[in-house]
Amino acid sequence: MKVLLKIKLFLFFCIFIFCPFLSAAEEESAMSYLAAGIGMEQLTYREQVPDLDLTSSDTDLTNWTLYLEGQKGWQSFFVGAKGYIPISTDEAREYWTREGSFEQTNSLTYRWTRIDIHGGYFLHKLLNPYVGISWGHSEQERSDFDNVNNPGIISETATEEVSSFSAIFGIQGSILFTAAWSFSYFAEYLLPFYSNTTNTGLPGWEASDIDGYSYAVTGRLGYDFTETVSLALQITGGRQHWEGSDWIPVGDSRAKWPENDTDFIGGFINIYKQF
Repeated sequence: MKVLLKIKLFLFFCIFIFCPFLSAAEEESAMSYLAAGIGMEQLTYREQVPDLDLTSSDTDLTNWTLYLEGQKGWQSFFVGAKGYIPISTDEAREYWTREGSFEQTNSLTYRWTRIDIHGGYFLHKLLNPYVGISWGHSEQERSDFDNVNNPGIISETATEEVSSFSAIFGIQGSILFTAAWSFSYFAEYLLPFYSNTTNTGLPGWEASDIDGYSYAVTGRLGYDFTETVSLALQITGGRQHWEGSDWIPVGDSRAKWPENDTDFIGGFINIYKQF
């Protein structure tokens, strides 16, 4: 699996490096713009500890989220940044089973902030490869516990925080339907090269540099009100996966960060100012 991934990344870099030598007829001036939007993002979270046969339910949480984006373009090169910033916090119940039997339930809140910067070649309106760095920070708070083996923890609260930096490999493009209507897309694959996880319920414990991946696909339907102002409906979805940690000593015991997945999908309404 890792060898295949390295081959894919090598091919991506080859395309990224040599594509500027394609026919100049395919090049266009890249657009420069600033954008702001708001929408709702649903996070579906699950985790598991296979060696304990412990599994959580799929827990859905929906947060209002700000979307910010900017891009500066030149003849065949562009740089850009974007961010997803939650401004509300949803709450839901999380359920755990061990070997198929009920183990625990608790309240869960989940906020996930992402900020990306990237740069790429503007090759053709349908194909623009780019690379960059993504910073992510998630915060999960669990409370109101009901555990069959430890009923005394019902009043406790535990906050888990995960910070990470990932390499971005992406492509973007657009199609013009009419003079006013257009469609654009973005597809990204992210590989973390740094991560750190802490939990207030486990003082002194942390898990670092855990393997994982993330991918995201965005579709955007835009309408130009004027030559410089437009409105767009954006749908973004994908998955973030973490492999989880080994068992790490904490006090007189051990703890691990479970293997976990976050599926995400969001809808946003954005306003763009081109310049």
